[in-house]
Amino acid sequence: MIATEAERAPLRARCKYRIGTGMAFPAQLTSLSADEAQIEGISRQLRLRDRLTVSFGGLHGIDAEVDWIERGSSARLRFINPLYPAVHTFVMAKLRGANFEVRRHKPRPAIRACS
Repeated sequence: MIATEAERAPLRARCKYRIGTGMAFPAQLTSLSADEAQIEGISRQLRLRDRLTVSFGGLHGIDAEVDWIERGSSARLRFINPLYPAVHTFVMAKLRGANFEVRRHKPRPAIRACS
C-alpha cells in the first residue's frame, strides 16, 4: 500500500542508507509513513528498484526498495515490511525531539514463610 501525501509526515532528520554490505551513506529523512520514507541529499546514484537498508530514529537495518528517484537529489523508499503503528508513532515522536526515559523495575525481594 502506498501512503498518500496526507499520511506522510514531513520532518527533517539525519539517516543513513546502505546497499548490501557496503559503506553507509548519510542522507536527510524528509518524510515518513509506516510503509515508506523519502530521503534527500543522496550521495550515491541510486536506481529504481535498488534494495537497501536504511537507519533512522534508533531503528537500524530497515529493508527497503527505491520506489521513486530524482537523480542525485532525493528518493522515496518503500519498506519491505511496513513499520508497526506503535513503532511508527514512537519513531516519529523521537525524531521530533521527544525525550523518553526507560525505567527498569527493581526486582522485589522474595517473601519467604518463617518456620
